[in-house]
Amino acid sequence: MPENALFNEDKLTELHQIANGNMDFLNKIATTYIQQFEAKYPELKAAAELKDYERVEQLAHLLKGASYSVGLEQTALLFHDLEVAGENAHLDGADETLATIESHSKRFLAEWTNHFEQLT
Repeated sequence: MPENALFNEDKLTELHQIANGNMDFLNKIATTYIQQFEAKYPELKAAAELKDYERVEQLAHLLKGASYSVGLEQTALLFHDLEVAGENAHLDGADETLATIESHSKRFLAEWTNHFEQLT
C-alpha cells in the first residue's frame, strides 16, 4: 500500500464484490460513513479540547470501526491512537492527529468514487 494511500485496496475489492458492482449500494455505504463522521467527529474534537478522556475513547473507538468498515485503514489507525490516548488520559498531540483525520475526510468521497468508477 502506498504511503499516502487512503484506502486498503483489499477492503475496497471486498466491498465491490459484496455490492456485486451496485454503485447505489456502494454510494449508500459511503454516505452512511460520511453522515456518521459528520455527526460524531465534531463531538470527538470538542471532547479532546475539554479533555473528556472517556468520551474521546468512546467516540474514537466508534469512528475507528466505521473507518475500517469502508477501508480507511490509515484513518482508523489515527482514531485508534486517539482511543488509546483517551484511555491513558494523555491527549498530547491530539490536535495534530485530528487535523490529519480532517484532511483524510476531505479526500474520502473523491477517492472512493474514483476507485469504484475504475472498476465499472
